[in-house]
Amino acid sequence: MKRALRSMFIIAVVVMTGATAIMAGQCQAAVQEYRNYVMDQDYFSCEIPMGWKLARDEEKDKEYNIYEILLTKSSGGKIPASIYVSYYAKDNGDFNDYKDFLRRNSKNVAGETQNSREKYGPVRKIQFKGSEGFELERERSVFLSPQSKSDISEAIKELLYVLPSVTGGFYVLHYTAPREYFEDLLPVFKQVTESFMPQK
Repeated sequence: MKRALRSMFIIAVVVMTGATAIMAGQCQAAVQEYRNYVMDQDYFSCEIPMGWKLARDEEKDKEYNIYEILLTKSSGGKIPASIYVSYYAKDNGDFNDYKDFLRRNSKNVAGETQNSREKYGPVRKIQFKGSEGFELERERSVFLSPQSKSDISEAIKELLYVLPSVTGGFYVLHYTAPREYFEDLLPVFKQVTESFMPQK
């Protein structure tokens, strides 16, 4: 009887330790430090996480009239997690407007919303800080070496917020991570979006 109770106690400790480790991993993303970032010409501002790599191509921004930053961090998977915060000016070089962006990003080049490698969710209307916006989720398998013949890939999950601007352009907040690690760093993306302020 005592031996059985001891075994049950050990199992309970192992389960609790594992649960604590999982919770600690989930909280790690939420408690990290942030700093404020302001895009040129005050197109937008937001808090960005310390410890994530920040990249920006200013020449490309001006050439295409798309002002964006890219944040990346190791995710635990084969590819890093990434967060884009972008402002597409009215006369940007890629999309006519936010409707064009949603239309082209809610299906693949063949017009499909689902196949063996891709799944595109429906475009949903949302309220974003009192204004109308749009949300889109999608899952895809991406090749790790698209330039080679290797067929090694990783399943990723993406969450996009598309926000029309009063200036005629639009904003995109885009989070990508390996599917199995998506939830781990989602709180960081949520902090970026909650702190996001568009141009007045």
